[in-house]
Amino acid sequence: MKRMMRVAPILIVALAVVFLAGTAMAKPIVIKFSHVVAENTPKGKMANKFKELVEARLPGQVEVEVFPNSQLFTDGKVLSAMLLGDVQLAAPALSKFKKYTKTLQLFDLPFLFKNMEAVERFQNSPRGKKCSPPLRTRASWDLVTCITA
Repeated sequence: MKRMMRVAPILIVALAVVFLAGTAMAKPIVIKFSHVVAENTPKGKMANKFKELVEARLPGQVEVEVFPNSQLFTDGKVLSAMLLGDVQLAAPALSKFKKYTKTLQLFDLPFLFKNMEAVERFQNSPRGKKCSPPLRTRASWDLVTCITA
């Protein structure tokens, strides 16, 4: 029994070392980010900046792979790919969400808003905030908008 009492702390320490070593060597989370435009466009620059910021703030923990120019998926197929887990982040045209919710179509209407400040005011208003919840309930997505123009 005394021998067991001396061995137990050693086993606990050994298990802790093995566990911590395994955690330290864990592979980073990989986020595949698909979009359809060239890297030198506003959307392409935004995707690369996202990658840069995430990897700088979470070094070794998260890796972002950016796939421009429809290398991975087209706008028409990327939402289905997200549902299947084949891609984790995308920047499709809002018109591609029509299958899931029609409320976002209003952002595709030219000249509906006077300027970008009007768009932002609308998005932050109670009516604007109603545009996103249907995606959360139907596809478990959160819509994050990023104005790149």
